Amino acid sequence: LVVCQGFLGWYMVKSGLEDKPDSHDIPRVSQYRLAAHLGSAFILYLSMFKTSLDILLPAQHSTSPALQGIRKWSGGVAILAFITAMSGAFVAGLDAGLVYNSYPKFADRWVPEDLIVFSPTWRNFFENTTTVQFD
Repeated sequence: LVVCQGFLGWYMVKSGLEDKPDSHDIPRVSQYRLAAHLGSAFILYLSMFKTSLDILLPAQHSTSPALQGIRKWSGGVAILAFITAMSGAFVAGLDAGLVYNSYPKFADRWVPEDLIVFSPTWRNFFENTTTVQFD
């Protein structure tokens, strides 16, 4: 898993260093590669954290009802945190935070005009700088 994390890091950085003849902008990494790298880092960290907790606090010693409830809900909370982090990777990879810098409205509108513009629609959730802010 550590080798996979290193490979994904190299693969992500490589996407930002490729010369694009039609662009004179600063190097940008692919939002997909950034999300894959961040996702593998989360999985690596959580697996190490769970292993250390299993060693320090074995399940057979946790008979407390409060601790059982925490263990039951911790998986769902971890999944929600993972989804939130992946959404943040797409926002960061697309520099979507720079699109609308007025709060609470989006360019004096409550619902932005360019929320769903790509076809097929699913691409908006990964490639549209406005929609990824709502993921």
